[in-house]
Amino acid sequence: MGKIKRSIAIVLFLTFLVGLTGCDLIAKTPEGIKNTVVAKVGNEKITRGDFDKRLSLEKTRYESYYGEGFFDKKENAEYLKEIKEKLLDQMVEEKVYLQKAKELNVVPDEKSLNDEVQKQIDEAIKAYGDEKKFNDQLSKLKITIDDYKELVKNSIIFEKLYDNQTKDIKATDEEINNYYHENAYDYTEKPNVMNVSHILVNTEEEAKKVKEEIDKGLKFEDAAKKYSTDPGSKDKGGELGDIYYNDKNYDNNFMLAAIALPVGKISSPVKSQFGYHIIKVNKKTEYPMVPLEKVKSEISNILIEQKKSDKFQKLVQEWEKKISIKKYTDRL
Repeated sequence: MGKIKRSIAIVLFLTFLVGLTGCDLIAKTPEGIKNTVVAKVGNEKITRGDFDKRLSLEKTRYESYYGEGFFDKKENAEYLKEIKEKLLDQMVEEKVYLQKAKELNVVPDEKSLNDEVQKQIDEAIKAYGDEKKFNDQLSKLKITIDDYKELVKNSIIFEKLYDNQTKDIKATDEEINNYYHENAYDYTEKPNVMNVSHILVNTEEEAKKVKEEIDKGLKFEDAAKKYSTDPGSKDKGGELGDIYYNDKNYDNNFMLAAIALPVGKISSPVKSQFGYHIIKVNKKTEYPMVPLEKVKSEISNILIEQKKSDKFQKLVQEWEKKISIKKYTDRL
């Protein structure tokens, strides 16, 4: 009976060990962590070591904008988590591209590929001034020259695949003409500009009451100071300053209403994502459109690139559905 109990105890202990191994609680050596699989794409694996190299590049890129130690701050922990998950998605996509490129035989032969890689490295060295400065930059990014070569190689293969799958795409005259008129304010001889003031309130009912007071004689500027909820323009009598017609930073409904409004007139309530506006245009400077023939080639290139990107994204989604993909974000 005692032997049976000991046997059961040994089995339970071994089961416990296996469970710990499955949870990555054993062998947390640097080498063990480096070899931890964070994703599988078909028969290929992405390891924690591969991932950490790319994460180092991403961190360096972000810290160049936000300052060194950006990710050491507790308040940025959730942001880092989001970046890690997006980066893993990118690396999985990259594996899909590379596998598909091999399947479609668009990968250049080894000599051609290596020659192109070396050409791009030589160009990078020239851009940095000399080889030492180039290597110093790699050190800052915490990657080796072999890591860099691998990144360049993958980008070359991606371009070959992208070009192969989108080579037949064209833009029709009808599409070019439609784009030209839909984006008319991008194709004026000089940028059209208007000086705009507004009053922002929360509801349509409030906006109507403000408009009624203005119609009865209340100055627009005084109404803005009294009622507007926009802190940036309220104290300036609602003035937003000069706005270009093709400025994408403003709500589309707001822009369409302002562009259509004659100078000096005051609009009825205009709904936007921020609330309801009463708009006044103080001044407009408008220019004629550039003839279509002068910008036809430019528009054609824009449309072709858009269509290529759309087609390729759809292809990637189709390829991903056909490949077994597993991500282990808890291991990042």
